[in-house]
Amino acid sequence: MVKKHPYPDWEGRLDETIFRHVSFEQFVSPYKCHTHSLASEYVMPDLMEYSYNKQNFRSMEFGENAELVVLGCSHTFGAGVPQNLIWPSFAKDLLNIKHVANLGINGCSIARQVRTLSTYIRYYGAPKMILCTFPELTRYEHVDENGRILDGSTSRGMQDNSYTAEQAATQSIIALSALEAMCQASNIVLRWQMWADISEFHKKKLSEHFSYFVPNKYTINYLQLKNPIIDEKTGEVEGVYSHDDWPVGCCSELKSISKGCFNYAYDRYSVPKKYQDHGLFIKKTKLEKLKKQTLRIEDDRVVAHFGSHAHWHWAKNLVDSL
Repeated sequence: MVKKHPYPDWEGRLDETIFRHVSFEQFVSPYKCHTHSLASEYVMPDLMEYSYNKQNFRSMEFGENAELVVLGCSHTFGAGVPQNLIWPSFAKDLLNIKHVANLGINGCSIARQVRTLSTYIRYYGAPKMILCTFPELTRYEHVDENGRILDGSTSRGMQDNSYTAEQAATQSIIALSALEAMCQASNIVLRWQMWADISEFHKKKLSEHFSYFVPNKYTINYLQLKNPIIDEKTGEVEGVYSHDDWPVGCCSELKSISKGCFNYAYDRYSVPKKYQDHGLFIKKTKLEKLKKQTLRIEDDRVVAHFGSHAHWHWAKNLVDSL
């Protein structure tokens, strides 16, 4: 008796699950203006909207041999921050270059970013330079039984939280090793930093083992404001910096053009259900009132991505290391 294969259409199944991960087909989905919690996601076009290229990245169209490719998660995508105020745009201006491909994906791990880069290089060739602002080592990517790649984190629930910290960090370190080797072999200029807080021990170890790691003091704890409130005139979140070594008036010119997203991004609001309809026009007076009433604060911290101030320092930190 001939035993049947458990997956009669196993070749088709492989194509559906495995091979789609090495192309840009259905690679990422467009992201909308949102709150930090996906359970209460909303669209608020009055604040800002995102634009995407053909592959659904928040980037100019991809082309061969780009001058600069940037990697990272939502802080590189620029969640809640206008395009001209995110760190890839600042880096582009500081370096005086024209072509930047932004591969930032919300919620993704270092491993997924390196995988995305390898796909990009196979399609469009090696860029001249790669700059990265990565999340914590304990994010990871996990393939489920249906071949879906899930973003996971051991510190908070994403789509998956089944890995241990050791498993997740090992995946990240392997990915970083592959990234540095790839860039060395192709003569690509590389610098990478992390926006997440890391211990002095980990900072030392990363410096010992990786040639292109750039220490970054502008991490999430360093950037936080204590006793945050909304300024009545500007709509900006103001407060006292957690660290007292910030110079008075730091980036004041940038603050004047940031239109309320200097310290924290626009995803800092929790909008009532009745205002969560896409395309809904909200009167300006009502919108201003909502901004003041719906600031998301937990444990004296604003629940949001960081604004243009953080993005400027992240860009400057990487560019200064070149």
